[in-house]
Amino acid sequence: MRLAVFGATGGTGRAVISQALEAGDKVTALARNPADLAEFGEAVTVVGGDVLDPAAVGEAVAGAQVVISALGIGMHRHATTVYSQGTANIIAAMRAEGAERLLVVSTSSLEPPSPKQFAEWFLSKFLLHRILAKPYADMALMERHVRESDVDWTLVRAARLTKGPLTGVHRAAVNEKLRGCWSISRTDVAHYLLLHATDAEVSRATVEIAY
Repeated sequence: MRLAVFGATGGTGRAVISQALEAGDKVTALARNPADLAEFGEAVTVVGGDVLDPAAVGEAVAGAQVVISALGIGMHRHATTVYSQGTANIIAAMRAEGAERLLVVSTSSLEPPSPKQFAEWFLSKFLLHRILAKPYADMALMERHVRESDVDWTLVRAARLTKGPLTGVHRAAVNEKLRGCWSISRTDVAHYLLLHATDAEVSRATVEIAY
């Protein structure tokens, strides 16, 4: 499988690359500073550039069968267009290059659960959405771009990301909220992305995952 990976220097992106290489996949990754991915040596084709640069995004997508986006700005509170404009650039490049399959990492807390799940609802609505209002607004726009696109997409809404090990075990809910959606390791998110990279059952679906 030929993959294009965005958000490659983050924890989830690195895990995607590592696991993809172990599986024998061919990986192209976009990085503002290619030296940040030097650990992978010549096993990865690294395109130097920014996801906000359409030309660089197009170069990274060229020849890919599957595109995985793990874009993120961490827990920063500032306004950003990395999620929305970056993803719009990825989708435009996919159309131009003829790539069809897109998996995008989002967060389960973007859509608060029912108030009946009080602890999760309170944390999401009154803490995360207030602290991270600006990046969440851009992430919501990102999800809108994905859903309105004509590519074969899957939105993967992950619970709080941790540095835990790969377990291969998780719970998932397709097109509905997942109860007890507290945490999952970046390595297990990467595992899910690669496992379902060509899975028609989650085509044009939103999936929430957690332990």
